Amino acid sequence: MSITITKIEHQKKIKQRYSLFYENKFIIGISEESLLEFNIYVGKELSQELLIQIERKENYLAIREQSWRYLSRRIHSKKELSDKLKMKGYNKEYIDKIILELEDKNYLNDASFARQVVIDEINLKKNGPVLIKNKLLKKGVENSLISSILDELYDERMQYHNCQYLANKKKGLLKNSHDRSTRTKLGNFLIQKGFSWEMCNRVISEMDVL
Repeated sequence: MSITITKIEHQKKIKQRYSLFYENKFIIGISEESLLEFNIYVGKELSQELLIQIERKENYLAIREQSWRYLSRRIHSKKELSDKLKMKGYNKEYIDKIILELEDKNYLNDASFARQVVIDEINLKKNGPVLIKNKLLKKGVENSLISSILDELYDERMQYHNCQYLANKKKGLLKNSHDRSTRTKLGNFLIQKGFSWEMCNRVISEMDVL
């Protein structure tokens, strides 16, 4: 069974989308991309098979549009973007295809994502390498890539500087700052912030906490 398009209207809220009608009855809303791809015009007959193809295309474009919205807000890893789209209930096959498309065009790049995260974590949050690495692993970034970027951007001198900064800041919040338990509290705090025990011990040993 086919339906003949009797009217095509621009949608009021989104100019790049169109509404198709049969005898003033709404059939489907489509994008400009689908309009051109399927050669849609007034008088064209839409078979059931063609309608299914259009619906599939529109579903695919909806996922791609949602991907763009996420990426316009901030950079994402491949896994992070894929997980967000899956939580929306989108088709997994389409998601995988769009992830590959975005990756091929370099709109998704785990190396660029990881580098940005490392820079922000070092300069803004002052977190240690262990915590940074765990955050990136949860985002699906490969372990070897994370290690390489950390080695490049987070040398021992910078780790010491950040560890010392956080230790001094935390010490100022602790009461009885000359109490022996302060050393333990500071150590636990700095380890939670992602620094190695060796780095924590070095920093605390040089502070007046006993």
